[in-house]
Amino acid sequence: MNEIETAGAWGAVVSSAEMFPDLEERPRLLLGVLPGWLSRDVQPGKDRRWLHLRHQAGGVNCTQMELVATELTPRPEREAGLLRLSLRFYDSNLSGWGTTVDDLVIYRAALRELLGVDANLSYGDLREAIYPVDVTAEHLRHLTSDELPTDLDELLTFTTPITQVSGMLNRWRLWIVTQNSD
Repeated sequence: MNEIETAGAWGAVVSSAEMFPDLEERPRLLLGVLPGWLSRDVQPGKDRRWLHLRHQAGGVNCTQMELVATELTPRPEREAGLLRLSLRFYDSNLSGWGTTVDDLVIYRAALRELLGVDANLSYGDLREAIYPVDVTAEHLRHLTSDELPTDLDELLTFTTPITQVSGMLNRWRLWIVTQNSD
């Protein structure tokens, strides 16, 4: 993930602790793009509220991650699983000083058990307090009741078709964002 500071149409960077002071009790489900996508050629769509967040992750490593996302409303039947996932990895320092294959296996099993989703492709974003989920239509329907377009790129505005095509693979991210343990 990119850790640059940017603003513009996406808004000023705001601390996730300011935006979500209750992360300890209520993890958030965020659909977003990496900050590297911020440019005059890619703008936020008008149909959703977009957040430009700086989130502390990685346990005592205190990695400051920048996320550009829109908050999704978790299905009520998934909220307990989100909280259990957060509690399971709280104080783990996950990815604070690297991630092992064992860490990935444990995370994937927990994600499947607690939420019925996977991180087979998105595991690279994994760290304590940022838990990735593969962005699939099935996972989105399973986790949120929000109405989303089939083509998520419809949530953005592109000034050139080349910009849209050049990033169509791996543009979107789905994160469960929780309290960091430090």
